[in-house]
Amino acid sequence: MTDETSEAPDEAADLWDLWRRLKRNFPAWSLLPSGFYTPGAWGYVGVDFVSGFRRNKSTRQTFDLLKDVDDATFDALYALAGLNGRRQDQMLKTVVIGYLTLPLSVIAVIADIEGDSVAAFIREHSTTVYQIVATVTLAPLTFLMSQWRSRQMIGVLDLVRIERGRTVAGASTPGDE
Repeated sequence: MTDETSEAPDEAADLWDLWRRLKRNFPAWSLLPSGFYTPGAWGYVGVDFVSGFRRNKSTRQTFDLLKDVDDATFDALYALAGLNGRRQDQMLKTVVIGYLTLPLSVIAVIADIEGDSVAAFIREHSTTVYQIVATVTLAPLTFLMSQWRSRQMIGVLDLVRIERGRTVAGASTPGDE
């Protein structure tokens, strides 16, 4: 290794550090409470879904975080957020099928065949049944919140791209319908 190479910044490590700092602005746990007070949440009324989104604290923090980031690093971060979003989509689909669709289908078939037995089981073990229903409901909800936040990160990065005067992948021009 030459001195020049050893002094060069580790771009991959810098990118992952930037990614960690970016995702701190979008905690999944805060999605439900933030739905009551953020400008972006209140912006889901009417035609303009973007202005309130731009005023969200997480959006402003992201703009501050990225203000000095060069275009190449930003593009890499954008690609990383896109990859994360696609993986979140895959996992959410898997969870919805695995936790909801298949079990409910099996329960429906069993209830149709053994209706009285299922009803008796539910009456005898109601606490356990409620706990199972809560778990089967909350597990997909946590994945949904995570997927929502991953999409929100991509949306904020789209805003950054727009304000930098760069094209947004997959964006249509006004009038395209």
